[in-house]
Amino acid sequence: MKLYFRPFACSLAARIALIEAELDAELVAVPADGRLPDGRDFREISPMGYVPALETGNGFVLTEGPAVLTYIAELAPEGALSFTGFSNAHYRMLAWLNFTGTELHKSVFTPLLGKTAGPEERAAARARVAKPFGVLAAHLEGRDFLEDRFTVADAYLLTVLNWCETAGVAIADWPVLLAYRTRLRARPTVARAMAEEWPLLKAA
Repeated sequence: MKLYFRPFACSLAARIALIEAELDAELVAVPADGRLPDGRDFREISPMGYVPALETGNGFVLTEGPAVLTYIAELAPEGALSFTGFSNAHYRMLAWLNFTGTELHKSVFTPLLGKTAGPEERAAARARVAKPFGVLAAHLEGRDFLEDRFTVADAYLLTVLNWCETAGVAIADWPVLLAYRTRLRARPTVARAMAEEWPLLKAA
């Protein structure tokens, strides 16, 4: 199994999930030009050019972060990263994955971290953060995780919250979210994943 990633991109969540699940995978860094070490163009694997992408030994290729994270959670020992299928908690976890992807990743952080958005679009994106951050802060009050234990949804949300300073989003205005991010960064699997990617980010 291969995980295609870029340091501190949303693929960090998949790296965290693999470590949590104690699953072996070859980690392949995708350079800025998309030319992979084996000579292929990354778009042959991920047509949109997005990470993460997961390639299994039998040739199955999966893209889109929430799908990749759900796949890893299904491979993990039961209960390690998800909940039993058809349970309320399982579907709430899926909802949080989609909430993070749509309300934060694409709606807020993609315009702020990309190079094509103009000043008005960036200002609008920054203004959009208040509602989803408010929902998350209210939900996480008194909780350690989005649900009863750490899941791939937490790995994804932590990864997105890591972008706040670079994007100019004042996470300190939401103390509950700042405390949640601080707790998760101290989790051994998260700390290991971030430590592995930090030198690669600095060298990029």
